[in-house]
Order: sequence, then structure tokens, then C-alpha cells
Amino acid sequence: MKNLKKYLGLIFLALLVLIKIQDSNFVKRIENISYDIYQSIFEENSDFNDVLIVDIDEKSIGEVGQFPWRRDVFANLVDKLENLEASVISFDIFFSEEDKQNPSKILGELNISNEGVLDSDQSLITAIQNSNVILPVLGDISVFDKMNNSKPKTNFISRGGDAENYLYNFKNKITSLEVINNAAKGIGNISYLDNQDGVLRSLPILLKIDGDIWPSLSLETLRLLHKNKSILIQSSESGIKTIRTKNYSLNTDPNAIVHINYKKFGKDKYISAVDILNDKISKNIIKDKIILIGSSAQGLFDFVKIPSGKVIPGVETHAHAIENIINNDFIIKNLKTDIIEIIILLISLILVLIIPKKVNPKLSIVFFVGLCVFLITSSLVFYQFNYFIDIFYTTLGSAFLFLVTLYFRYLQENEIAIENEKKQIVLKKEREIAGEVQKKLFPKEFEQKNILYAKNVPARDVSGDYYDYIKISEDEFYFTLADVSGKGVKAGILMANAAAVFRSMAKLNKEVSTIARYINNQVADSSYQGMFITAVVGKYNIKEKKIEYINLGHEPIMVYDENFNFEYYKSTLPPLGIMAMDNDDFFQTNEISLVNKNLVIYTDGVTEGYLENNQELEAKGVEKEISDNKFKSPVAIIEHLSDILTKRKEPLRDDITCLIISGF
Repeated sequence: MKNLKKYLGLIFLALLVLIKIQDSNFVKRIENISYDIYQSIFEENSDFNDVLIVDIDEKSIGEVGQFPWRRDVFANLVDKLENLEASVISFDIFFSEEDKQNPSKILGELNISNEGVLDSDQSLITAIQNSNVILPVLGDISVFDKMNNSKPKTNFISRGGDAENYLYNFKNKITSLEVINNAAKGIGNISYLDNQDGVLRSLPILLKIDGDIWPSLSLETLRLLHKNKSILIQSSESGIKTIRTKNYSLNTDPNAIVHINYKKFGKDKYISAVDILNDKISKNIIKDKIILIGSSAQGLFDFVKIPSGKVIPGVETHAHAIENIINNDFIIKNLKTDIIEIIILLISLILVLIIPKKVNPKLSIVFFVGLCVFLITSSLVFYQFNYFIDIFYTTLGSAFLFLVTLYFRYLQENEIAIENEKKQIVLKKEREIAGEVQKKLFPKEFEQKNILYAKNVPARDVSGDYYDYIKISEDEFYFTLADVSGKGVKAGILMANAAAVFRSMAKLNKEVSTIARYINNQVADSSYQGMFITAVVGKYNIKEKKIEYINLGHEPIMVYDENFNFEYYKSTLPPLGIMAMDNDDFFQTNEISLVNKNLVIYTDGVTEGYLENNQELEAKGVEKEISDNKFKSPVAIIEHLSDILTKRKEPLRDDITCLIISGF
């Protein structure tokens, strides 16, 4: 067992590093949290004006008619954009079937002469042939062969290895009719890779679809803009390294994936398609611009969720990708950043495994807080250069190992102390010492007894009750009162653990819900045979006379005003230590105004304590003692209750603990 404890820290360290290297869904979810936070916090305004979106919006559908439109409408749209001298026109819309509204086709099916009648499909083909148009292709996971032999318009040059081995592969494709694709100058893929939470953080710059390599719509758009014929793919044994055109160089991950650096995209970059059709847009707005044609209409369901939490039209993602390529502004997350993350994780885990064993617990906490600050600062510095280095997993892993190290240090020191004491002190003496140690957990004095006062009278040598307060400023302090489900040394040790966490987190000025979660998880990890703690944890603002608190399975909180009207605030959450929680959302806080009021918190040793007449005091008895004596002073109330509950000569039934905060 001793050898197991000796190497348990190293086992946890190796396990945490292995989980990170495996890059499991759990790790990815953690990384996504910090990635999304960074994208939200550092979302910049875009000054990029080379891309406009021609939007098939509600207004356009309302005027032109139900979507899909007849192909000659799109032909007209392309012709007008060409006349306005758009540099490139890229569609985020498929023309995968013949136009069912084609007048020529309809007459032909009715065996009516269609000579001289508009052929809408041919109108679109002609318009595309006369313009710089790019059409989309989408990877399809189905096994059904679409019988479309459309091929990429791009020539790929591979160096250093076969790039196809590293690309995501789709067996089939969804694209426009082959005859329409043949008329286009380029074809780009608009595929997204599935993400568990449905958030679009990245996209493939290259994909293998139906046996061919296809560039993304954004890359194909820029290739056509600069009249490039080829794209160079440089690979190594570890995967794809860079993708180059004559004008741009992209550093991707080994599978040609890039992470989009989303920026604020103004509504002024959207132009209603009907305004183009009605000649309401001047040439100086469109001239030399890259035009993306897509839809923001709700009924077409072409929307994606991005890391900042916004939901945007799918066509806008291509605009962001084009801007990122031109400005070389993608978020970099590749093999190098993965290696950096693993090195940082390994160093952090080694430090938290060694340092807490060498210094006292207070300095250990200072060290750990400093380590977290350093990790966050380093990650933020990297992010300013567009490198995403996830430190969330490192921080969580380090925190876990830090607590484990402290816990086993505590166990080790406790075992040594017990072994030394066994030779000299009998069991009763051990309990007396433990009782004295526990008393030191309570505050030595109260600076403002007229505002806060508390007292504990143990039923045995070691109390299972606990109260404390931590003053963090002249106007605010944290407080707690708690009761362990048990008595004796074990209850005292468990409460000592909870007290250490409370004091540590309160001194760091954490949120009340955060303190509750940390205490809960510590109790869940270290409780004996299902022991738990009922508690009230809170924070009081002396100036505003406002309390923020959580009641975790404890007795109802008593509040009374200057007219001695009593109210009770019952527990809303289960006791501490029932089960560990991963986040603060479970621990919802409540607020009470204490203007001209007193707040009384007590353990069941008060309400179930016996009076001289052998009757229990009960909550109503507490009310009566306060109102009959017109008590408002915290000291007067607590000392009076303590006096009447300890007059009997028999041993106390339970620990007597009471804490009062006064707003009078």
C-alpha cells in the first residue's frame, strides 16, 4: 500500500499525459471550451472589404418568388454582376437537376414546339461561360453513385509525398449538373466536417471527393481571382505541411484543416439579390469585388453556429475563409501546437507533483495560483500571434494532480503523526489533542461582534460542527456554518478538509458557487463511509447589507426584523459530498437583504437541544427566546441560547453551534 501511494502521483501524471496524447472526445470538448472563449473575447472588427455577399434573402424571395428560382433569373443575376465588373462570382448554391420551370422543357414534354422559346438552363450556362464563375461541390457519404463525372478545374502538384493519403475522403459528391459545371471556370468544395456540438470552428482546404482532390470554395475563388492554374501541396511523413498558390501560402494541420479566425462581419457586406436584379446597386460598389452568392432566408436552413455563439448564414463562412487566406490570419492549431501543449502539460504536472511535497500548503497554493496565471498568460500571448495553445486541460489536469499531491501529503503526514503518538499517548489523549486542533480552525476573535458573532460548544472532545469567516475587505467577508453527518475524530478530519478548502477559496475571493463546488468535490473525495456535510456558505456586504448564500441541505435560515417578524429560508440543494460536480451551474446562489434584520444560522444541536425541563428547544423556542428578550445583539442571542442549553448536567445531545449576522 505504501509503495502504491509512493508511485500513485506518477501513475496519475502518466495517465493525464496519455489521455492528452490520445486526443479523445473528452479532451476535444475541453479544448473547444477555451477555443470558443478566446474567439468570443478576441473577436475583432473586420476591415476587409474585398468580399461581398449577394444574398437571396426574404426580401428577394418575396419579390422574385418561391425558391428555387428559374435558371434564367440566376443567369440574369450573373450577367448583371459581370456588367458591374465583379472580379469573381462564387456560388454557394447547387444546380444539381434540370430546371423544372424551364419553359422550353415544359413545352417539349407537352409535344408543343419550343422553337424560339426561352431555355432557362441554357441561359444560365451561357451566363456562366461569359463570367468568372465558381460552382460548389459537396462530399457525400452515401454509397449511391450520382453518375456525375465533373472534375476539378485545378491542377495539383504534390511534393514530398502523396497528399491523398492524408485528406478526408468522401466516396461520392453532390454538385451541379455536369453540363453546368463544365461551363464554370472553377469548382470548390463547401464541405464541413462533423463536430459533436455542431459548432463550425474549422474547415478543410482540400478534400478527396469521388477519387479527386478538390480545393475549398475560398481557395478556388482566390486561384481564379489571380488566374493561377495550379496549387502546390507540400507533404511529409507526418502529413500535409503547406498548401501554396503563386500568391498565398497556407499552413494547415496534417489533414489540410484550418481553423477560421472569425471577425465581426457587417451587414453592409450583404447585398440583396433583388437589388442587383433591379439595377439598384452602382458599379463602384461591385467593381473588382469577390462576390459570394448564398442565402440568409430562414426557410432555406443554410445556417451554421460559430465559436462566438452566433448563428450565421453558411455563405458567410467562405467570406471569413477568404479573408483569412488573404491576410494569412487563420488560427494556427497543428502538430507543432499539439507538441507545445504536451510539453507544457508535462512540465506543469511534474511541478505540481514535486513542489507541494517540498513547501508548506500555503506556499503550495500560492505556487499553484501563480502557475495557473502563468499558463493563462502564456496562452494569451500565443493567441495574439494566432497560435491556439489550449491550457484548459493542462490547468484541470494540474489542479487534479495538485489536489492529489496535497491529499496524499496530508495522509502521509497524518500517518507519521499517528505512529509517533501511538507510543506515548493513549486514545483519549489523542481525541483531546484532535479536539484542541479543531478548535484552532475556528476564528480566534470577531472584530465586529455587533455585525458577526458565532460560537461552538462541542458535545465531545471533537466537534462535528464548524463555522468560519474570512474578511476580504473593509466591507465584505465570507462566512460558513457546517455540520458533518457524524461525530468524533473522523467528523473533525472531514470538517478540517472542508475548512481548508473554504479558507483557500475565500482568500482567493472566488464566487460563492465556486467555493461550494470545490468544498463539495473535496468532501466527496475524502468522506468516510458515505459521510456528508450540511452547510450554509455565503458572502456579506456590510455597506449594502446584502447576503449572497447557498444552503446545502442545512437547517432553514432564520431571519427576523425589528418587529420580530420571523422568516425561514429552506435548503435548495443537497448536502456537500453526495457526488462530485464538474461546474458551478449546479450551485445556484440566493440573496437576502439584511436592512434592519438579523440572520440566524444554527445546527440541529440548537433546535434539538434539551432545556432544563427536558424539552427540546425547537425553532419556535428560539423565536420565543429572541422576541421575549427583545434581543438584537448577536452576542446576547448566542450567549443566551448557549446558557439555557448547557444548564442540564447531562452530556450534550449534540454539538451546539450558532452564527448570527446583524443588519441593525
